[in-house]
Amino acid sequence: MSNSFPELGFFVIDLVLSFLILVFTLRILLSMSSASSNNPITQSIIKISKPVRSLLLFIPNIGKFEVSSFAIIFICHFLNIYFQSSVLGSDIILEKLVLFSFKSSIFSLLNALTIIFIILAISSWFVQSPQSNRNPALDIIYQISNSILFYIKKIIPTSVGIIDFSVIIALVLIHFIKNFINIIL
Repeated sequence: MSNSFPELGFFVIDLVLSFLILVFTLRILLSMSSASSNNPITQSIIKISKPVRSLLLFIPNIGKFEVSSFAIIFICHFLNIYFQSSVLGSDIILEKLVLFSFKSSIFSLLNALTIIFIILAISSWFVQSPQSNRNPALDIIYQISNSILFYIKKIIPTSVGIIDFSVIIALVLIHFIKNFINIIL
């Protein structure tokens, strides 16, 4: 019974930090794709993240990339890994902790993009066109993915007849980026 209370506390902290990571990852992707602010999901993400982001509002953006949101993702990963190491009784080496938190922050963005592209591919089997879609979640997925797929289609001819391979190319590129990050970090 005495061990369950710290485990419950760690679970709640992990849950809150994971939720913040998800919200700010989506916020970065929405801002980079210039997603519509009329979407109710976009409005909810902005409302949820606004109080936390206001703490680091002094950090300037790099183009459309919200550096303050990325810093919050980094801090959440840092705290999560720190708490895990503390609970497990592992030695905490600050350099490794910072490096792994940075790598995890980048992977959060790449994993979210991977999920978005998979949902886009699966939804293409059921939804005939993005214009006829009335789902706000799919609208966000179309807006985020189309901003990335536009550049892929611009560089590489991805269509063979009516089949478009741009989503597959995007997933392969994400996989290569992950492997490259694993090698250098």
